Amino acid sequence: MNKLIIFSLGIAATLGALILQTILTIIFPALENSAVSEKIGHFMLLAILIEEFIKLGLLWKISKSIKNIFWSSIILGSGFATAEIFLNVLNNNPFNLELFFSYLGLFLIHIFTSCLYGIYFTKRENLKIWGVMAIFCLGYFFHLLFNFFVLISTNPLMLNSGLIILIFLAFFLSKNGQK
Repeated sequence: MNKLIIFSLGIAATLGALILQTILTIIFPALENSAVSEKIGHFMLLAILIEEFIKLGLLWKISKSIKNIFWSSIILGSGFATAEIFLNVLNNNPFNLELFFSYLGLFLIHIFTSCLYGIYFTKRENLKIWGVMAIFCLGYFFHLLFNFFVLISTNPLMLNSGLIILIFLAFFLSKNGQK
């Protein structure tokens, strides 16, 4: 599958997630204002669930026709993040340095969670539903943790540095475990 097509699928996945999130907030308007805690709302939990589910589903589908799914997962995550950042820039001042580091973190978290899925699909010949659910939960947890750190105003340089380290670790794991 062409890299441009995979990148475009990432963009389409973002738009699909946005449409689904919008439909759910129309059907259940209380979602936007309900909170699990002071910082984490039900909508955020649902938005992360939708985003990660769509990325995992697309990568699962792509993994059936591509031998090296790891690089495809990075491209798909990049397309997803690029579209999400573009939508955020439309709503904010793009020349704010603080927002730049937030956008970088947003880019990195989508690449990292996609990398997790790519590593799983690279290492598994026969996919088991429990394994797919476990890797989904891990991706969901990291995305939720990232959003939580953003909400409590963690230093973006520290947060982004941690994500870069995790992406490099994912890269080395994929290199050691390719079929």
